[in-house]
Amino acid sequence: MIWLALTLVMLAPAWGEDTCLSVDDDPYVLFASKTAYTFANRGIPINKAHEIPGCQPLAIYLLQRHGSNTPEVGEVGDLKKLGNLKDNVVNNYRNGNFRNTEMRMCASDVNLLNEWSWSPNSSFAGDLTSDGYVSTQQLAQAWKKRFPGLFTDNRHDYKFRHGNDQRMTTTFNAFIAGLFRDVHNNVDIVKETDDKLVNPHKSCSSWLTRVGDNNETLTQQHTFESKQEFKEMISNISKRMGFNYDVEMETVRSVYDMCRYNKAWDVAKVSPWCAVFSKEDLKRLEYSEDLATYYKYGYGTPLNRDIGCSGIKDMMDFFRMHADHDTPQQPRTLVQLTEADSLLLWLGAAGARRDSAPLTGDNYHGAAQSRRWSTSTMVPYNANLAAVLYKCTPNSNFQIREQFQVLFLENELPLYLEGCRVGLCDWSFVKNRLGLIADNCNLNFCNSASRTNSILVLYLGLFTLFKLIL
Repeated sequence: MIWLALTLVMLAPAWGEDTCLSVDDDPYVLFASKTAYTFANRGIPINKAHEIPGCQPLAIYLLQRHGSNTPEVGEVGDLKKLGNLKDNVVNNYRNGNFRNTEMRMCASDVNLLNEWSWSPNSSFAGDLTSDGYVSTQQLAQAWKKRFPGLFTDNRHDYKFRHGNDQRMTTTFNAFIAGLFRDVHNNVDIVKETDDKLVNPHKSCSSWLTRVGDNNETLTQQHTFESKQEFKEMISNISKRMGFNYDVEMETVRSVYDMCRYNKAWDVAKVSPWCAVFSKEDLKRLEYSEDLATYYKYGYGTPLNRDIGCSGIKDMMDFFRMHADHDTPQQPRTLVQLTEADSLLLWLGAAGARRDSAPLTGDNYHGAAQSRRWSTSTMVPYNANLAAVLYKCTPNSNFQIREQFQVLFLENELPLYLEGCRVGLCDWSFVKNRLGLIADNCNLNFCNSASRTNSILVLYLGLFTLFKLIL
């Protein structure tokens, strides 16, 4: 295919190039839930927010998302088909049959695309990639360096929780390897592998019926994608690939997924599929996913706070155990390895990342441009949410009014919570605000739908039996 590359390069001066990703010094790299951590977490301050004069960390509650993963089972089939799409795109550029000669990828981008081939990066669908494993190790080491008194070499100081699947098991092994430099000699660390405990929403029949599996949850996303400007985006993407017709939205989603998977797997390389999109295209696709998560896991649906309270209760129970005892308690470090949706539910229940106006399919050009609810920066790969309980010496710091303080960090940066100081909250505030949520947390509603259905089935069965007897 060398002749094709040479032909494309020779034709380049005659093209009206719309984008040239391979030479772009400032590409758009925020890809919603498939964003690499390094892109979402730029700007960790040099001044160490966790070093609070007069205070010592007593306990830490850490929610940690897994690193980059391979495509899920349900995605593999569509992504494999991109091999044929790539051949068609390259042929379009060779033949030069374009609807719009001013809307094309540059020759170097087409050459990169021509070299692309399907490579799932792992033998297990959905498992961590090699980069995902290493980045998880590195984050564990960063936590240990930041809080050496909590992330100790004493295994009894730890308690881990994670779902009982391949990806989370690999994440646990990577995290442990980062802490202790060895996995196999540390299997006696206390851990729970109960998905119902880690991700209660996945087994909550009422939430699944009313939110998770309810098509109406995605109404605002569908509204946004039905806009004329979104349809024009699909048309422009099709033109950029050299087609004389508009490709299906499912094809655009597959190309977008491959673009962001490739970039997450290797942040230093250019993903050739990303060249299909302009920066504005990527921002629209990012917003589309933000709409989906806002209503499926965030403020758009009130029931999300009811199910998200379980994470708040978990944290408060852990902190109260330490604050209510004069002597040190174990474990001091509770690490929950989890998925993006659980992090979003926790943030929503805590009242973080709330926008003054709800996100809708109609306000993309308005308030949404400065939105706080941004999946890219909230739950990139390796996203984390840490709450650290400190015990302080009285009168040692004029800004510290109480013996106990809680510092909230989101992706290693102070998390803004109204009523706190750059992520640092008085214990009384935490007890009054989050403690109230914890004390009123009750997931009994989860079984209401299944009980109702069971009663209905029983009633219909008895009714049928009664008719047969008569």
